[in-house]
Amino acid sequence: MFSEKLQKLRKERGVSQEELSEILNVSRQSISKYENGTSEPNFEKLLILSKYFNVSLDELLDNTIFQNSEQGLVVKNIQSNKILIESKIDGKVSSFYKFINSSVFGKKEHHPEMMLLGVDGHSFWGDNAVALAWYATKNDYEKELQAIMEAMSEGEAAYHLKYYVNVKKKGIFDLEIIR
Repeated sequence: MFSEKLQKLRKERGVSQEELSEILNVSRQSISKYENGTSEPNFEKLLILSKYFNVSLDELLDNTIFQNSEQGLVVKNIQSNKILIESKIDGKVSSFYKFINSSVFGKKEHHPEMMLLGVDGHSFWGDNAVALAWYATKNDYEKELQAIMEAMSEGEAAYHLKYYVNVKKKGIFDLEIIR
């Protein structure tokens, strides 16, 4: 698990939570939350940790195995019930075990039709839904969800969203697809 791996690497290096928090430019409490599994760093912080401890992201996340195959080295997720995804809305990275959707009400031609949310279960109160991306059509959303499910069933450690659209604010409460 990432939390255990981070704590192990930090202690092996002889670095305090306070010192590591200064390196990542976060609070000491954030490091504590990373290590007790109630929070995870964003992708930028994961890259800093990877470089600082001189380990790959896969090794840092500690949820993969490596297999040689005819196609070369294949990374497989040991925790096949979760997959790492970066949100296209806020850039945060987390491991998700289920997905839900939200329809956009009052659909206009410039609105996205659907939003994908991932559930990571990292909140103190239980499940935590994270907005991952907007989709122009329900069909695009369904293609994305199918691709995520296939990646999870194949044991992939991470998935990069493919079918989403970028949006911008239009007025106070409205969104518009960037074309």
